[in-house]
Amino acid sequence: MRHRIVYTRIADGGVSVCGPAPEIITALGSGGLWAGRPRGFAERQIASMIARGVLPDAARNYARAIVLGGCSTQEALAIIRDRDCAHLGRQIELWDVDDIPSDRWFRDAWSRSHNGGPIVIDLRKARRIQWQRIKAAIAAHNGQRQALGRKPRPVMWGEVGSAIRHARDSDELRRVWPEVLNGA
Repeated sequence: MRHRIVYTRIADGGVSVCGPAPEIITALGSGGLWAGRPRGFAERQIASMIARGVLPDAARNYARAIVLGGCSTQEALAIIRDRDCAHLGRQIELWDVDDIPSDRWFRDAWSRSHNGGPIVIDLRKARRIQWQRIKAAIAAHNGQRQALGRKPRPVMWGEVGSAIRHARDSDELRRVWPEVLNGA
């Protein structure tokens, strides 16, 4: 399946990518996924979806398609969009998997304009992410050294912080890494 549903989260303005499971696309086309379930199972599933924030019509449409089938791939994607994404985000778009950035290093810093469009990296968020990654890598490295009876390696935190603050783009920011970890 080459399609992904991309949306901007309401909660924090970040970007989420929903990758519909091929089995669900198939089930929405053929139906019968809940066959053999006890009486009232579909109604309980609908109530559970609504309790999680899914709009009632979206929950009912999903349950109906899971039971009866009959959906094309495009219809199935719309049902999944409405059930899994609409209550969580805005600027919901169907993308080809190749249009989604393959580099996930700063995934938690992805953002889009208020109108949707391409994914960009919010450098302010990316700087915090890089700082946290470096701190975690140093802590792990020095923890391993201490376990072996070695002294922790000192880090020039001021230099690291300055390099992070002055990085002009995400590529430059990603290259900021303490010398003590290079080749260690």
